[in-house]
Amino acid sequence: MDDRQVSEQTAENTTAQTAGQSPGSGPGTLGPQDRIEINEILSFSSHLLDNRQWDMFGEVFVPEIRLSAPQGEFDGPAGVRRFAETAELARFPATHTLNSIVEAVDADTAVAWSRMLLLTWDRRVVCGDYIDTFRRTADGWRIERRTVAPRNDSASVALAEGGYAPDPYAYAMFDEAVLAAAGRARR
Repeated sequence: MDDRQVSEQTAENTTAQTAGQSPGSGPGTLGPQDRIEINEILSFSSHLLDNRQWDMFGEVFVPEIRLSAPQGEFDGPAGVRRFAETAELARFPATHTLNSIVEAVDADTAVAWSRMLLLTWDRRVVCGDYIDTFRRTADGWRIERRTVAPRNDSASVALAEGGYAPDPYAYAMFDEAVLAAAGRARR
């Protein structure tokens, strides 16, 4: 890179930072700092669930969060707590571990697909998928929509030959979430 290119790149980064974006980000892209923040929010949400710190849900979810799961639809941080209680997370210790991929929709919206591995108090292992839509807020990135799709839960044992995929399969759920966050429909 010559001096002129370095100056142009510096000017682009300064413009992006002034506009509230991370360097290297723009419509449909996320900068490294955005990706770090989103992954930290995902990790923090697991810690809050595992530690039953319901009063801190505002640190990871927007007030109008909507959670969809086989148990139903849950709205707001209080709804997320009700979901955790119906899944007995409020009664028994568990450990959530996630690995995630993140897709940018625009400079202020992203969708993450996380494979969730849950180690339960009675030494069971449960896994599933979280599909989260993130929105950039004045307080940083927050989750505005979460879809939970279990994999090897007790309802799926009969389907275990060759493994179980939730219906609709998580790839499709991820694609649909990206399109919905962009305000588009599948063709």
